[in-house]
Amino acid sequence: MKLKKLFLLALIIPLFAFSAHKYYLSLTQIEYNSKSKSIEVIINVFIDDIETTLNKLHNKRFALTTKNEPEDSDIYFEEYLQEHLKFKLDNKSYNFNYLGKEYDGDVVFFYLEIKDVAIPKNIDVNSTILLADFPTQQNLVKSKVNKKHKSVLLTKKEQSGILKY
Repeated sequence: MKLKKLFLLALIIPLFAFSAHKYYLSLTQIEYNSKSKSIEVIINVFIDDIETTLNKLHNKRFALTTKNEPEDSDIYFEEYLQEHLKFKLDNKSYNFNYLGKEYDGDVVFFYLEIKDVAIPKNIDVNSTILLADFPTQQNLVKSKVNKKHKSVLLTKKEQSGILKY
């Protein structure tokens, strides 16, 4: 009887491992650079998710990471991020500079920077990245300021979080 149960478990567990469930997660990493007095931001999102969102928004076929990717895709990325990611440092709003992107496997890394800022005591982040198209999307924000690490998980219900140092 025990052998029969073990056999059933051995068959069922792999089936769950290959189910169609997909997790929707982005990672935003924030670090204060004291030498350049700037906030450096790296955002990781899955290429197929951002592609789906941009295709819907612009009724255009982006085909990212292929020879058919539009040459002006950075314009669309920057526009999207400016609309869906907001920063306040010590209760003052700041715009970021879009520096570019890089593809690695099935992830795209976006590089952003906020220049000429003092060491913040608070960073308020509002992220609605991919929330319109993926209701279970989670946007994890991790930060490092003066060797202090903070993080917050943002969702459709909780789109803002404050990181205090």
